[in-house]
Amino acid sequence: MSRPARQVAKPRAASGFWIDHAELVDDDLSWLQTTERLTLWNVKLPYGFLARLPNLWWLDIRGGTGENLLSLRGASHLKYLAINQVRGLAEVSPLSTFSNLRFLSLYGLPQVSDLPSLSDLADLARVEVGQMKALSSLTPLLDAPHLKELFLIRKLNVTSLDVARITTHPTLERFDWFAEDVPDRVWKPIIDAIKLPQARAMHPEEWFGLETSNT
Repeated sequence: MSRPARQVAKPRAASGFWIDHAELVDDDLSWLQTTERLTLWNVKLPYGFLARLPNLWWLDIRGGTGENLLSLRGASHLKYLAINQVRGLAEVSPLSTFSNLRFLSLYGLPQVSDLPSLSDLADLARVEVGQMKALSSLTPLLDAPHLKELFLIRKLNVTSLDVARITTHPTLERFDWFAEDVPDRVWKPIIDAIKLPQARAMHPEEWFGLETSNT
């Protein structure tokens, strides 16, 4: 049985909470009203809950078994969204609706084979994506019209079309691939072909100019 969220919530940074293995319910809206940043590790929440947090701009979803992102719908103020190791997650079409996103991180989602076009995400500047072996193409990410940084992590399927889109993207300034478990014969030719300055590995708090903590 999931624990009440208020009992396990740990304050993190300014106006932020880390909630681990719990369940959010409507009664939790009152004490979370001013929250700006949430890290939710295997947390159950009702549909529409996040949309009712007017100050929420940072959301880090970790773990769990959800099959889709419907519980995130309506969280229109998000500038940072991370989705990390959610087992069973396969359908991620709501990503295309977060028009205020500036930084998107997707990692360890083995069931995701297709991404939606991010062409409507005009503010999106940095994307990190990694350990998604079923992903057919990075091209939908590259539809983001003002993307500046693309950072790949570990195993990914990078197609020739992806390489072409990266090299011709009108605003992309930096690219790199942390290819820890990828054969050299796979990743080195891609790095050589793209020839962009390296995107740096960094914590999102650093990217946003915030004080670094463990959220």
